[in-house]
Amino acid sequence: MALTDKQLKAIIQQKSIAKAYELQDGQGLTARVSTVSSIVFVYRCRINGSQKRYIIGKYPIISLKQARTIHKKMLELRELGRDPAIALHGDKDIVTVDDCLDLWLRDHVVSLSPNTRVLYESVAKNHMYGKLPQKSVGQISAREWTVWLDQIAESNPKMANSVFSKMRACLNYCKTKFLIENTKFDLLRQANVGKSSDKGERFLNFDELATVWIAIERSKAGTSTKNLHLLLILMGCRLSELRLSRRSHFDLKRGVWTVPPEISKTRKAIRRPIPKRARVFLERLMNIYDDVLFPGSHNDIPITLSACNRYIRRLRAQLKLPHWRTHDFRRSISTLCSEQGTPPHVVEKMLGHDLGGVFSIYNKHDWLKEQEKAYDRFEHRLMEEVQLQLKSRAQN
Repeated sequence: MALTDKQLKAIIQQKSIAKAYELQDGQGLTARVSTVSSIVFVYRCRINGSQKRYIIGKYPIISLKQARTIHKKMLELRELGRDPAIALHGDKDIVTVDDCLDLWLRDHVVSLSPNTRVLYESVAKNHMYGKLPQKSVGQISAREWTVWLDQIAESNPKMANSVFSKMRACLNYCKTKFLIENTKFDLLRQANVGKSSDKGERFLNFDELATVWIAIERSKAGTSTKNLHLLLILMGCRLSELRLSRRSHFDLKRGVWTVPPEISKTRKAIRRPIPKRARVFLERLMNIYDDVLFPGSHNDIPITLSACNRYIRRLRAQLKLPHWRTHDFRRSISTLCSEQGTPPHVVEKMLGHDLGGVFSIYNKHDWLKEQEKAYDRFEHRLMEEVQLQLKSRAQN
């Protein structure tokens, strides 16, 4: 079925899509739809026995009518035995920033963890695609690069600094693939762009964690949202490891939670023991939900990162505590367990970190028993503080 403008407009109005896919327009012309609702026109054909793929442009910068006109010219060139890319850039080979982004996202970013992939795709969509002159990357001046970054920095200095690092990664990747050579972007320095993100220093003590714990329990959020964030405090794991977890990841009989490589930041499986209180939460969730234990608006889809962030913002606004984030729970459990005497290598395993160096190459032990003891000490001390606060509030 041929594409229509109405169909394409409806797609780009969506915030996100569960899985990337392609729509066919005929004779090799397709519209590739990404998970961030971005649409790129692509012409696929076979030349001299090899499959070729030509990026025509991003919709709606390139309209459906324009894409079809270019596609028709490419068909004519191919029929004449010439390179279809001439229809895009003339006889001179031109690679734009958008072409570089397409390659980087398709061949490299797709291999990263789900959260990282979503983040990079979002930054590319909002700040990178279509923001620079549609000419050869090598012809973009240092001034043009600088003006682009300065415009982002005016409203969000930290984002400008982050965008710089992602564009540098994109261009460096394209160099390794011999798609481009040196660019004027290489003259820029990240230290001169916006403002770098602050290094995390915040951790919550037991008193603060107890305050947050009680606020979560008393909130009007759904069961999955509340239990997700309570478990984050107890386990000190990454949000994505728990948010995207499935029933099969938890072996309650053996008392082991295995984070599979596909949702692990390190791309390696992570094993943790299941503490007593965490087991209670998980059993409750397994009695309510099916495979997805932390669903959002739909029971078969995990709660989104944005929904978690909204919940924490609302919760944070109610509490008279110095600014904190969900990720600070990791720093908290690391610091507090260390204060309780837990050895550093056990704490690192609780956080899901590689031990580094030769240690990580030869020693594959998880110290599950030691982790379990550390979790039990941490949980016991935290629950003591929770009970003290509840008692104090009741008396007042």
